[in-house]
Amino acid sequence: MFSPYHRLANCQRLQRTVADFSESGNIPEAILSNHKKYHYSLMHKLKSAKMHLENLQDVLENTEVSAVVDNSTDFINQVNMHIDSFFYCSGSVLDILAREILIYFNIPLPARVYFHIARQEITRLRAGDTILPRLSDPTWKSEFSDYRNALTHEVLIGTNFSITVNADGGRSQTVIVYPLPDNPRDEIDERTFRNHPNAYAYCKSTFTRILSLVNTIYGDINERATTNGSFPI
Repeated sequence: MFSPYHRLANCQRLQRTVADFSESGNIPEAILSNHKKYHYSLMHKLKSAKMHLENLQDVLENTEVSAVVDNSTDFINQVNMHIDSFFYCSGSVLDILAREILIYFNIPLPARVYFHIARQEITRLRAGDTILPRLSDPTWKSEFSDYRNALTHEVLIGTNFSITVNADGGRSQTVIVYPLPDNPRDEIDERTFRNHPNAYAYCKSTFTRILSLVNTIYGDINERATTNGSFPI
């Protein structure tokens, strides 16, 4: 579904399971209705994140260096638009996923739902449930959330870029590289760029990680639903 990043096969399995249960009457109307609401909203956000990731790649690889030099402000704004949009859509995936998980458990949604809230609610009501290890924050999530929250509410992330020339024999290739700041909340002239020297590479890796997380959780939910023969799990 999202090749070359990830197949996301468990997503398609879950969709088929829900459709089968709907035909056989083995899923309550409330869960089916919320599945249609949240699951396909999550798919939309994933596809939007993928589109912005590919647009970011296109801008960095295909913008003429002369255009960057002549109007660097427009170029910086364009790059930031795609970086911002990628982080926004990717972060929304995790928040919507939390809602989708809770509806399959038939747990009422709290007023505010974020990824960690799903873990808290299931722990409160079903401590020791086997899905809980799947809902632990991945090691990469804290940094990702810090970037996302900073650019959503506070500051630009993409404020520094470099133009390099890769020479190979008689051929040369000009490459525009955008780094991400180590701490997005540092003042712009005090930022360091050691941890993620290539914003596109970081975003691509993060997207793959998000797809893998979603696919793993969908696999767990689908397996339990098919074993039980019905929702809620």
